[in-house]
Amino acid sequence: MPMDAAAQLPLQSFRDLASTAQALQVSHDGSGWKVIAALAVQAADAERTSSDVDATAVFIEVLGQAFSRGIQEAVVRELDLQPRPGQALDSRLVLRAIAMAEASEQALQGVDFMTQLQFSAAAHSAEFVAICRAAGVAPEVVGAHQRAAIDACMQQRFADAARQKQIPVAPETAREWLQAELAAQGPQTA
Repeated sequence: MPMDAAAQLPLQSFRDLASTAQALQVSHDGSGWKVIAALAVQAADAERTSSDVDATAVFIEVLGQAFSRGIQEAVVRELDLQPRPGQALDSRLVLRAIAMAEASEQALQGVDFMTQLQFSAAAHSAEFVAICRAAGVAPEVVGAHQRAAIDACMQQRFADAARQKQIPVAPETAREWLQAELAAQGPQTA
């Protein structure tokens, strides 16, 4: 499989064509890689050089670029996506894989939302109180503005983790982040 094919193809190109064609293939048209309807590949006898490109392997790689490696692996395992050189990729399988990956990502984002609540300084959560006490800080001396600032920094850390496809954030990691933010912000009264 040409590795540059996956790097050039957005997941949306698979989704868009899968909604209108029965099967997909990956082809190179001289200027770049494209997802095309499988029938177009069969009709294009003049350019058969890219017909042996494994559309399934390229799709799996693109899925891994769009979602975390864990989500990609779970979808591949659940749908039994296996490389199939020279064979078209079933559009229904593409749409199921994308839907499954999106649902998994949403579920993991929900887990992160709950973790954010669990470690909220503004909400004066049990984890926040425990981390304050472990640091020798009375939780009540951390002012409302400071707690809001800590939560804003925590929210940014969670957003960064999501962008880097590192979700869900482990509670241990969130605990370390909260400890670092408490230390960086320092208690202030308000």
